[in-house]
Amino acid sequence: MTPVTISSGQASGDGPVSGDGPADRGVVLRDPLPWRDTRQLAQTAEETGYGSVFVPEIAGREAFSTLSGFALSTSRVGLGTGVVTVWSRNPVTAAMAAATVHDLSGGRMILGLGAGSAPSPGGSIVDLVRDYVGIVREVLSGRPVPPSQRWTIDGFQLGLELAGGPPPVWLGALGDRMIRLAGAVADGVILNWCTPARVTEAVRLVAEGAGEAGRDPAAVTVAVYVRACLGIEEAIALDALKPMAGLYAASPHYLRQFERMGLGEEAAVAAKASRAGRPGDVPDHFVRALCVTGGRREALARLDALREAGAGLVLVYPVPALDAFSSLLGTILTAAPSPSVER
Repeated sequence: MTPVTISSGQASGDGPVSGDGPADRGVVLRDPLPWRDTRQLAQTAEETGYGSVFVPEIAGREAFSTLSGFALSTSRVGLGTGVVTVWSRNPVTAAMAAATVHDLSGGRMILGLGAGSAPSPGGSIVDLVRDYVGIVREVLSGRPVPPSQRWTIDGFQLGLELAGGPPPVWLGALGDRMIRLAGAVADGVILNWCTPARVTEAVRLVAEGAGEAGRDPAAVTVAVYVRACLGIEEAIALDALKPMAGLYAASPHYLRQFERMGLGEEAAVAAKASRAGRPGDVPDHFVRALCVTGGRREALARLDALREAGAGLVLVYPVPALDAFSSLLGTILTAAPSPSVER
C-alpha cells in the first residue's frame, strides 16, 4: 500500500492522496447505514477515483473503528477522521488510535482533530488545542511525552513503530484564530459550510499562521466539506439539505460565520425555521449558496469553484434523500472522478 502524502502546494490542487487517485477530491461518510452498505460506499469511492474517505464522529459509529474496517476493505484511499474532538479522548489515546489505523492501513491515516462544542475549558480553546496537538505529535514521533498540566501524562512512549513516519495531523477549524492555528501547527485544515470566498480567506489565514510560526504555508492542505445531494430532482434534494442547513444556522458559532459570508439574514431565517421544527422554511438561496444539487455538471462546477478559491482537497459530503443508500451512492457516483465503473 502507498502511504498518504501531504500537499506541498495547495493552491495547485494537490492534497492527500494514495496510489493513483486524484489529490483534490474525497468523500465524507457520516450516516449509520448497515455496515455492509457503508463498506460498499467506501469501496465505491475508491473504485471511482476518490483520493480519500473521511468519517465524522457524531452519534453513529466510532471513527477509528470505522476507519479500521475501511483499511481492511480498501487498498488506496486516504482514511481520515473528520473530526474527532479533543474532548472525546486523552491525547495519548487519540494518538494510539491514529497510529493503529495508520499501521493497519499501510500508512493511509489522516488524523483530523477539532475543538467541538463542549463547555468552555476555563481558558483559551485555541491554547488547549495547540497543547493537544503538541502532545499527539510527541506520541506519534515515538519520543517520551513530557508531563502535562492538563492531562495525566508523564513519560508515555509509543511502542508501535510506524513505517514511513507518523500520520499527518489536521484541524477542523471554523473561526479565524483556529484557522491560523492550523497554519501554525497542523498539516491540514478542514473547513465546513463555506462559500468559495470564505475558502480564499481561510487560505490567507493559514498563510498568516504558518508565516508567524516560520513554516511554509504550502505544506498545509486546505480541505473543505461541501454538502451534496445529486442526481435527483432539485426540490427533493433541497428538502433533504434544508434540515442540516437549518441545524447549523441555529448554532451561534456557525451563525457568526454565515454573517461574515454575507448570509446572515438567510441564516437567521434558517435558524428560526429549525428551532420551530419547520425545515421547509429554510431559504432555498441559503442552501444553494452552501450546498450543491443537480447533476454532474453542477457538481463539477462547484468543486472547481472551491479549488479555484484555494482548496487543495474538496470533500463531497453526501446528504441522503428518499432511500438513504441509493441516494448516497448516487451522489458519490455523480461527483466521482471516474464515474463509469462496472460493479
